[in-house]
Amino acid sequence: MISWTHGLINRLVKLADGFFLAFGTLLTAALLGHPTLLQTLLLGALGIVLYVQILAVTGGYRVERYRLGLAQVVDVAIGFVPALAAVAIAYHAFLVDPVGGIGWVGGWALVSFAAIILGRFTLVRWGVSLADSHAVLRRNVAIVGVRDRVEAALAARDQSPGSLLEVVAVFLEDEAGPLPESIGGVPVIGSVDALFQYIHKTPIDVVIVALPWESTSRINAMIERLHRIAADVIVPLDKNSFNPRFAEFAMVGGVPSLRVLYQPLKGSLGVLKRVEDIVVSAVALVLTAPVLLVAAIAIKLDSRGPVVFLQERVGFNNKSFTIYKLRTFTYDPTDDGSLGTKRHDPRVTRVGGILRRLSIDELPQLVNVLKGEMSIVGPRPHVPNMQVSGRQYYDVVREYAARYRVKPGITGWGQINGMRGGIDTVEKAARGVKLDLHYIENWSIWFDIRIMFLTVVRGLAGRDVF
Repeated sequence: MISWTHGLINRLVKLADGFFLAFGTLLTAALLGHPTLLQTLLLGALGIVLYVQILAVTGGYRVERYRLGLAQVVDVAIGFVPALAAVAIAYHAFLVDPVGGIGWVGGWALVSFAAIILGRFTLVRWGVSLADSHAVLRRNVAIVGVRDRVEAALAARDQSPGSLLEVVAVFLEDEAGPLPESIGGVPVIGSVDALFQYIHKTPIDVVIVALPWESTSRINAMIERLHRIAADVIVPLDKNSFNPRFAEFAMVGGVPSLRVLYQPLKGSLGVLKRVEDIVVSAVALVLTAPVLLVAAIAIKLDSRGPVVFLQERVGFNNKSFTIYKLRTFTYDPTDDGSLGTKRHDPRVTRVGGILRRLSIDELPQLVNVLKGEMSIVGPRPHVPNMQVSGRQYYDVVREYAARYRVKPGITGWGQINGMRGGIDTVEKAARGVKLDLHYIENWSIWFDIRIMFLTVVRGLAGRDVF
């Protein structure tokens, strides 16, 4: 029921966006004229379909984002800009008399964008506030199982203010002796049988079965008992059995299966990210060309050796590629980079130290992005057989290989969270991989824009750059 409520709200927001976009189209036609009614309807339909589909693909239709003002503006812009481009092309390509086309398209953009924003900040926000006030978005959760697994489930729950899950009751199975009054601040109501009476007074939307993963017979028996409850029943995966980071159930050839890994950024998402990479890298190369020229001259005057440093790195699907960087070390053709960079590294030249602090040495990687070997945002590319504390990453960080499921990036979630510079401990290495995987799991255009924005605002330079 609750999932349906979330879906209903998202569908209503789509309808609201479409309505306000249609209103903007008709208002523009009434004010500026030019297209016939049929042409106006076709242009408006093109804009609406593209806008809604792009927002759906990029994650713009999510209940938690409707509460955030800036996030809504960014979401609307992400969907509106491609729709605007399509409407402009269609206007000039297919209309018989495209007189005043620039003025009409510009007017349509201003009026329609303003109409959608107005709708988001009035009707949509009011609707979400109304839903919040009646608690229709909140999911009441009950946990049933044995004490140690219940405690683990409670410890892992999201207790942030915006969380839509609230654990309201615990029911213990096979508990010897008197039941505790509460666990982790949540009241213990009784045994599992008490749940069936409890739901008559308090609606339960989600039931978490907290039993040992290896006890399949007990889990199946519990699920059978819970069939009588109209609620989502969830069995948490046991991290000690296998890594469930990417796990989800799927039908494969009609067979119920557990997908334990998935291909990130496939289909339209991959196309969207590639377009982002091409546009951003091309613009950045033009803007930074003078900086690159000055840096190249300074490198040649400071020390012998080439201006551009070429090195083998590991990229998408563990495929090696040659990365381009401005040389910041003294020239040594035998250095393969596997040992990384140390604090106060004597190999860093005078000019190189400045370039590294300002991250100017990374700019040639924009060429790698244009070639499709890298992305603007992604995990930083490592050299083959990368080491930390004298041991290879693969040996000390369990999920290290998963970071190669996307293209490496010039900047990333790790870089803006303190991982810029050398990684000299196993703990830092593990934290870096954890941040990389967080990015892969939560990718969206908005996430990339956020990372690029923070990269510019904070700068890649920091106290740990050496």
